[in-house]
Amino acid sequence: MTVLPRPGDSDHREVHPVRRTIHFGAGPEWSLSQLGATAAAMGGVLVYLASLSLAAGGFDVVWWSLVLLPLMTMVWAGSAAPLFYWGLLLYGWFTLTAAGSFSWWSLPAAAGCVIGHAATALSASSPPAGSFTGRTARRWVRHTAAAFLAAVPVAVLAGLLAGRSIPLSPTAYVVGLLGVSVGVWLVRTNPPIERE
Repeated sequence: MTVLPRPGDSDHREVHPVRRTIHFGAGPEWSLSQLGATAAAMGGVLVYLASLSLAAGGFDVVWWSLVLLPLMTMVWAGSAAPLFYWGLLLYGWFTLTAAGSFSWWSLPAAAGCVIGHAATALSASSPPAGSFTGRTARRWVRHTAAAFLAAVPVAVLAGLLAGRSIPLSPTAYVVGLLGVSVGVWLVRTNPPIERE
């Protein structure tokens, strides 16, 4: 916030908003916005794991410890660490659920995945002590909602095809991979452009 000088004032000072930060030991200071983004990422992982547990009929308690991964890797939000733990979580879905099965729990799992990824990407867009404006947060919520809404028709289509004996040819896999590639390119992780 900048205070404009009144006519006749010779002292032009800028007043900056006070940011509350938390300091954990010898590490960097963290803003409440960054801690909120980390909590949202942990919430996304929790929703994903709860959905996985319901779809798989339960799993070993060690998997629940993965909820803490966003907290342990928040320093590396802009690195490949989130990619590795989401890769591990997705690997868990394919190994813990029955091969060829479909569960409607995949829809809330997709929501958890999108929220966890978006929160980590938002966290990576600012330094640890930086905060986000309400406008930035609303923009990221809109992008996250649009990404989740894309999962709904995919889940409906998968639900309709589940249980049918339709052999998938290699062409279907290539088409699916191209679709995913185009989708990733369209919603790449560059921060959304500010619009005036």
